Amino acid sequence: MRFLLATLFALSLSAQVAVVRTTGQYDADGSVLYSTYVATSSQKLETVAVGATVPLGTRFIESLDIPAGVIFEGVRDNVAVWSIPEIAADRLIGPFTFRARPDGAAPVTAEPPAAVSYQLPAPGIIEFAGTETVLPILESKGFHIFDQRGTINEKGENGPVLIGKTGVYLFVPEGAVRTQTTVTVERQTIDNDRLPKTETPLWWCGLYRVSITPTEQSAKNFHFAFPTRRSITPGLPITVAANSDNSWAKEETRAFGFGFNNFGGGQCFSQFGFTSCSGGINSGFGGFNQFGFGVNVADRVRSTVTAAQLPAGPIKSIQDGTSNTIIAILIGLR
Repeated sequence: MRFLLATLFALSLSAQVAVVRTTGQYDADGSVLYSTYVATSSQKLETVAVGATVPLGTRFIESLDIPAGVIFEGVRDNVAVWSIPEIAADRLIGPFTFRARPDGAAPVTAEPPAAVSYQLPAPGIIEFAGTETVLPILESKGFHIFDQRGTINEKGENGPVLIGKTGVYLFVPEGAVRTQTTVTVERQTIDNDRLPKTETPLWWCGLYRVSITPTEQSAKNFHFAFPTRRSITPGLPITVAANSDNSWAKEETRAFGFGFNNFGGGQCFSQFGFTSCSGGINSGFGGFNQFGFGVNVADRVRSTVTAAQLPAGPIKSIQDGTSNTIIAILIGLR
């Protein structure tokens, strides 16, 4: 199984000491959460500063999620700045998140510019120019219809598609089902009091209701990418709670996500602002009506992972790839 986490970065580490990348997502109150990530290659960086541009048409509100040991230095010339003594080699750190309020003066960008500067091993700066992609406002519910050809993209090819305007991606391989099938998803509000209690405290990334009709046994796994309520560190182990008829069952946490027997051999893993999952029908998605995804609270506070924790392998092997992150991820799950 190929994991194309490499496509989450816009630059190659083959000739650089680090890469930096940004993501954006709307919060429930209409504000935008912008997150920056830094990945190092084979050298440790010392005396590091991370800067993320407050996009045109938005107003900085506050610094939110930051990795342990990071200090927020404020906003300078419309750039939010954080400092950290060092970032180890072959390490991904982030998110460095701030909240911004759109003022309606310009379209809201999805990926603003950012940069990381450092003094050792030699003074340098790595920049991400950002993109002109407009950040869409997501709807809470949507559906998609397909048949034995699987999901068909805008090119008329079997590939990942968006489920309505929910921001949820779906990929169903050709031959997975025999009849016309409808997948409906609904993003639900996180309520910690209604989600199952766990021995290890969890920060719940998302809660979704998924229905698939008809629920014939699928010949191949379905693949989803669910937006999380905030951006999370890629590579963190995911715990999944599945609910059927108001009876929650917590699935076992494992490295790179989880694999649980009644999910058709499926698995989930975390990446930038999404939780990606695969599983079969009846033995998985078709057997439950709610899914909650969570990460260990302590892991989320640390907000850093080593190269060995990433499904793509050593961070220094990350190469340039398509800008359509989620599509590449889902194709990699085939």
